Amino acid sequence: MAKFTPGAIVSELRNKIAATVYTKNRAGASIRNRTTPINRRSVGQTQKRQQLSSLSSGWRALTASQIAGWNAAAPSFPQQDQLGQTIFLTGHQLYVRCNANLILIGASQITDAPTPASFAVLAIGTFTAVASTGVISMAFTPTPVPTGFNLVVKATAPVSAGKSFVGNSAFRFILKEAAAAASPALLTTPYATVWGAITGKAGQKIFVEAYLVEVASGLAGIPVRSSAVIS
Repeated sequence: MAKFTPGAIVSELRNKIAATVYTKNRAGASIRNRTTPINRRSVGQTQKRQQLSSLSSGWRALTASQIAGWNAAAPSFPQQDQLGQTIFLTGHQLYVRCNANLILIGASQITDAPTPASFAVLAIGTFTAVASTGVISMAFTPTPVPTGFNLVVKATAPVSAGKSFVGNSAFRFILKEAAAAASPALLTTPYATVWGAITGKAGQKIFVEAYLVEVASGLAGIPVRSSAVIS
């Protein structure tokens, strides 16, 4: 289904209609033919599908009162879509999103809807990657990680230094830092586990994304991003 902003005819259009994809990048709006990628069924893809299936089963196992609670809470958590428009999740979507975050940080899942949480303003400071030593370090504030929260860090594989933007699908989970963990976060080993060592990758660029997750609810704060050329 395509999303659009009404104008004299159509102001902006996103997503796809039949075999045509409508999108926008730094160069402006674009239209391209839809292509169907090969389903390689990677370990990560398989795990994600199993997780979504499990969470959907968990939703069906909730009581009528719990489901009503999630549906009633959903309007309290507005989101932004690709057009920057405010949208609202369904109760089921909110349940899946919160519990997927809790699974990601290794916390217990919840069955009752959360209430809105207050998040500290997260910022990424000095972010460095050194090919000769393989060391990747990311400074962040506030430090340490606030009580009751985990810091989630995702990163991309090394890409061309000329890139200034990457899509959400390029990021993979690297590590989580528990409450009281101090800055900087050392990403060397967990990054190598996911993407391989950066030895010999000097001159390429790595993007990172970080956000806070409340351990009690699975609610996530606004993600922030940074990048560094491997020196």
